[in-house]
Amino acid sequence: MSGGTHARQATCTYYSDPCSNDRNSKLVKGTIAMKKTLLATAIAGALGVSAAAQAATVYDQDGTQVDVYGRINFGLTTGGLDGHNTDDQGRVIKESGSEFIDVFSRFGFRARHQVSSDLLAFANMEIRPQLDRQHNSSPQIRNSFVGLTSDPFGTVRVGNFDGMVYQAITGLFEIQEYEGYTTLSGGATAARGDSIAYSTPDLEGFQAHVQAKHLSGNNAPMGGFTDPDTGEWVEVDNSSTQSWQSAVTYTWNDLFLGLGYNQSKDVEDRGASYDGGGANPAGEDVWVGAVVYDFTPAFRLGVKYEEVTDLHDQDRIAADAEDSIENMWTLMGVFDYGMGELYADYNRVRYALDGVDSGNRWTLGANYRFSQPMYVWAEVVDYDFDSDQSISDIDDDLRLTVGVRYDF
Repeated sequence: MSGGTHARQATCTYYSDPCSNDRNSKLVKGTIAMKKTLLATAIAGALGVSAAAQAATVYDQDGTQVDVYGRINFGLTTGGLDGHNTDDQGRVIKESGSEFIDVFSRFGFRARHQVSSDLLAFANMEIRPQLDRQHNSSPQIRNSFVGLTSDPFGTVRVGNFDGMVYQAITGLFEIQEYEGYTTLSGGATAARGDSIAYSTPDLEGFQAHVQAKHLSGNNAPMGGFTDPDTGEWVEVDNSSTQSWQSAVTYTWNDLFLGLGYNQSKDVEDRGASYDGGGANPAGEDVWVGAVVYDFTPAFRLGVKYEEVTDLHDQDRIAADAEDSIENMWTLMGVFDYGMGELYADYNRVRYALDGVDSGNRWTLGANYRFSQPMYVWAEVVDYDFDSDQSISDIDDDLRLTVGVRYDF
């Protein structure tokens, strides 16, 4: 994908050209032909971590480098819908008022060691604190892993990272800075912990990725339990298992094609459990297909389709109906106007619960970069636009967010 100035951390798709859709890619392409530089920058791209030009090298000795990177991102948001949550007495919790928020601020350490001319060892650790207020809660741990990468053999990594379907395909559609991104196989879906993944090198435009997430049966009662409704004894399988996902991508000039599968394994009827990102709430076997095309260096357009092909039963879906989507179409566009970007998407969503109408979701946003590390942004999101609404009614459900972000 083309370089740009878009606010969102880029999802780097190609392991031999790791950040081709990163807003900072233009700064590194001049040296990417050099093998050692290529291997070093591959760490950030291949593992879904921004190869920010502002990252500072704090250690560089005997073939080992350590960088510090991060961002501070604050926003002010207002609007949206109430009624998503209630208290113990059934009263609706207000969520549509104005609020000052932290928007996924983070900092991390990225280390790499040149083992040989075509082999690099790497490690990453990332922390995401809530910076908008004083608090004593623990920060979130993300993107913490170790691995090896090689031009001839590809990349293997172990630890806590975004799912490979997201890294390779669906993340290309995450153009939003804050809210509005909708997918059935996001970064957390059956990922972000206890995982191992392998990616092939770039094979004349083709690349394949596979990932397994370990689901442990430890800390679950052995044997079984008595069903409180029937009084019958129910045996439980306490063995460990895995949830798999894979993706295949092809790039030719300005055209990108992607096909992905996420098993999103259901373990409700067994003792194994998810640590980190869990399964899709609607069911198992998520398929994703996507096309992205750069019409010009400044304008790209993407289309994707996603579907959960093995749905849970309706009683289970009803307990999480709002987040249970059977299939969806997405149309996405981004225009780089030089000092920033204009971006928009539209999602046609079919819910998994019978009798629930399909929904329409859209985002419209823009950002303006007034220095290399710092920019301002604004977004409007509508989660449930009805085509029968009049223009005067559209703003009833809108969420408006403005913010400022500094990368380092």
